[in-house]
Amino acid sequence: MNYRLYFTCAILWMVVACSTIAVKVENEEKGRLQPVLKLEEEQVKKMVLDSVSAPKPQYTQIFQDSLGVRYFTFINRYDNSIYFYNYETLKFARKIRYERQGSNGIRKSDGYFIKNMDSIYVYNLAIIEIVHTNHKSKTLKRISLKGNGDKNTWFQNYPQYYPRTVTPFIEADGKLLFTGSYFNSLSESILENLKFSAQIDLKSNNVVFNHLYPEELYGFGSNWNGGLFTEVYPELHPDGDKLIYSFPVSHDLYITEINSNRYEKVYAGSNFAGTIYSINRKPQKTPDEVILSHYIKHDFYSAIKYDKFRKVYYRFLLKKIPNATKRSKWKDKPIAIIIMDEDFKYLGETVIGNMNDWHWENSFVTKEGLNIEYIEKDFEEVYLTLKIFTLKEL
Repeated sequence: MNYRLYFTCAILWMVVACSTIAVKVENEEKGRLQPVLKLEEEQVKKMVLDSVSAPKPQYTQIFQDSLGVRYFTFINRYDNSIYFYNYETLKFARKIRYERQGSNGIRKSDGYFIKNMDSIYVYNLAIIEIVHTNHKSKTLKRISLKGNGDKNTWFQNYPQYYPRTVTPFIEADGKLLFTGSYFNSLSESILENLKFSAQIDLKSNNVVFNHLYPEELYGFGSNWNGGLFTEVYPELHPDGDKLIYSFPVSHDLYITEINSNRYEKVYAGSNFAGTIYSINRKPQKTPDEVILSHYIKHDFYSAIKYDKFRKVYYRFLLKKIPNATKRSKWKDKPIAIIIMDEDFKYLGETVIGNMNDWHWENSFVTKEGLNIEYIEKDFEEVYLTLKIFTLKEL
């Protein structure tokens, strides 16, 4: 499709030098796409929580054991543990708790990947490491994610991590892939060198880093401060040897082989999303309120999920708030989900509500459909609620 990126300045170069070079990303397919499908709520799952766990967990994983039993698991950051609920019966099954100190200690568990019950990889935020453990909470190996950089400046050369259900660990090609990001605007040197995908060899535990930010989105001195615009959302391509990246500031998706740094772009935009602009200020002088206002007033993409049962993709869009004012809140942004076929052909999109009602970061696919955590108006926080969406023809 004809889709172009335009890089513009507030004042023409031939008249006066720009103080800020803005990136302008147009959606040339806006209003031209024809929907044939929508998402419709099909069922609800509610799990009873104990007194030390709460809704809206940061990280979850569906894990199937050797007997074929499916478990909905989630991180409890309060007591440093992983909870297991039977996904079918919704009954609590067990939890694995980690000590914070000692030889088996994990000071701050912030995400995990359960390969099997004897091989669980936990992200320790406090030390920026992956801890290879088992179901008895015993540490088998510690794997640093700081690379070879200086301990005080490593973050200038290596990604930082904010694991969530929609930015998961991915197992592929004998590796455990862990996607991070850079939380501010990217200088030229960082853009050229910082690779945001940590790839852990499951046999040797060696770590290599791959995949750069696209220059046409994040280069040219553009201001994407605040972390909201530089998050990277990964998904494994159904071929099994490629990754699909959704960047908040692009109507395209970026596809790459796991061990490559070359991208193929495919259009994957909304029929309603408008032009996306970088912040028209110098990155060093951007107040938080300006960053938040920019986020509220523009459409930004987020997670990309593949549904192998229906052979479709779902891409989340956090829509702008029409007629936003100084009183507008970022959680008032509506959430739309774009549906595409295996070739990324647009099939439709559905607005499910706004960010006050949905913990969209906890979204995943099962054979039942697209699971999204719903935020109950339950001040006692008794339940964790999942609503499951399926496809319907228009």
